[in-house]
Amino acid sequence: MAPKQQLSPSKALIGIDFGKLVYIPHEIDGFQLGKLVDIRSDGLAVELLGTQDIVKVNHDEVFPADDNQRSDVDDNCALMYLNEATLLHNCKIRYKRKQIYTYVANILITINPYEQIPDLYSFKTIKTYMGKSLGTMPPHVFAIGI
Repeated sequence: MAPKQQLSPSKALIGIDFGKLVYIPHEIDGFQLGKLVDIRSDGLAVELLGTQDIVKVNHDEVFPADDNQRSDVDDNCALMYLNEATLLHNCKIRYKRKQIYTYVANILITINPYEQIPDLYSFKTIKTYMGKSLGTMPPHVFAIGI
């Protein structure tokens, strides 16, 4: 019986090109943004944005990232890459813009703002969502419950 051949990873295997943005795990922030600089049999080399430090990570710890890090979407299913890192990043951007609701298909994610957001639950807002189909208005609890 022939010995098992160990395959080295390739760009096609992980679906990420050199120089593209990726997320890697971070103990405090959840994920950290970097750029893929090398693929090796023992892992990937990622250059961290901001510090230019190069770190080695396992193949299964890298998530592709969207090139446009400033845009957000109402529904996480509309993200170019849907993974833990991009979902968290999208919710963070929306939270900073006081958009505390985000869809994942017909599921509503809510992040507690720990402050009052003017008109978020006003009668005017209720009327705006009344009779509208899910997905035709920005994410909101009234889109689900009215």
